[in-house]
Amino acid sequence: MSSAVMEQTAIDINPLSSGMQHEKAIPVFIRLVFLRIGEIDTLNEKYQAHASIESRWAVASNELLSILSVDDQNRLMNGKTIILEKYSDSHWHPQLFIENSLGDLKEQIKYSAKRNTHDNHIYVCEHRIIKGLFWEKLELHHFPNDVQDLSISVTSMLYQDKVMLHPDPYNLSGVNREAFVDQQEWSLYEHVDAEERFVKDFLFLTDANDDDEQQMKYQMNKEEPKRSTLTVTCHAARQSEYFYWNGYFLILLITSVSFCTFGMPMQVAINRLQVSCTLLLTSITFRWTVNRSLPTVSYLTSLDKYAIICISNLVLHSFWHAIISLLAWTRTPDYRVTSDMSLAYLDHGAFYVLIGLFIFLHVFIVTWFFCVPMRHRKKMEEKDVTYRALVTEMFNKKNNLSSKQNNNGYISSEVERV
Repeated sequence: MSSAVMEQTAIDINPLSSGMQHEKAIPVFIRLVFLRIGEIDTLNEKYQAHASIESRWAVASNELLSILSVDDQNRLMNGKTIILEKYSDSHWHPQLFIENSLGDLKEQIKYSAKRNTHDNHIYVCEHRIIKGLFWEKLELHHFPNDVQDLSISVTSMLYQDKVMLHPDPYNLSGVNREAFVDQQEWSLYEHVDAEERFVKDFLFLTDANDDDEQQMKYQMNKEEPKRSTLTVTCHAARQSEYFYWNGYFLILLITSVSFCTFGMPMQVAINRLQVSCTLLLTSITFRWTVNRSLPTVSYLTSLDKYAIICISNLVLHSFWHAIISLLAWTRTPDYRVTSDMSLAYLDHGAFYVLIGLFIFLHVFIVTWFFCVPMRHRKKMEEKDVTYRALVTEMFNKKNNLSSKQNNNGYISSEVERV
């Protein structure tokens, strides 16, 4: 993060030391780490996760030091972390909660305080360990080559004029890839994204008098009350080899067999039609079997589109066999078609046109796979590289800063000895 952003962060926090907490929104910096990601339920659009959330905000030094012992005060000023017992019972905190959790969410919350070495402000940190189910809208346009976003949205019960949630500029959010349960079906990327947004007010009031006052304020200003929300997202790519062999490949085999019907003599054209219709029903049944493992969505996935293209190919074959059978019945006296007749050449031409169209569509589909879904996965891998470089850079900066502080302390002790 640039020095300009660091300076702006310090400016935004300064009003806290002058007792203006209720006149300006307090910035709260959040770091979220996915400790463990469990099963991803594509059918019900939810996933299991175990995460750690660290949210910190600056406090006035005289306000915090007054409740600490002398020993804790010395440890705090020396850059040590101190534990704050029952801090939320009698002190301000941002009243955070998880927006997209499902059912009962298990939470463990504790508070600590530490002086930040970057801006020398004292921060109170809320350590929250959560475990449960989280809802996520899964995008299946590129199924089975899809990359899903697994997110946790942290928001506050307080309005945006009191609390603003931001990603922690000094500690990046992350994900533990080693504790990923669904590694057989999914591949977890290393980087995470953080997005700041606002949600409109809803009936979840904390203080009746305070919220009435806020509602009147927003009505006078003709503004909709909003709450600041921070969404931290990790990304998982589906292991699509299973669907390549049991989806695309089997549909391709069923459709390819339909071209074998052109090898039947024209005298048994009715048998051609029977085989094509049987293959058509088989393909439709197979498509419904695959769709049972997917949620009902209002759009077609890439596998759906491929299956419909192949079904359309079978329908064209059935139409053609019905047409050529009718022509053979009306233009030949005994329903016999020899190889030198125009109907035979017409049938050969239809075969070449249909198989040429079939090959062209598959070339187009393979090109689309590499240009759209595969390119998106490549971008995810590039973000992983950028994320690793950023983590290394921040780690080196912290080491350099701690080394300078240790050197300064050593020099100071030597001066005192002299």
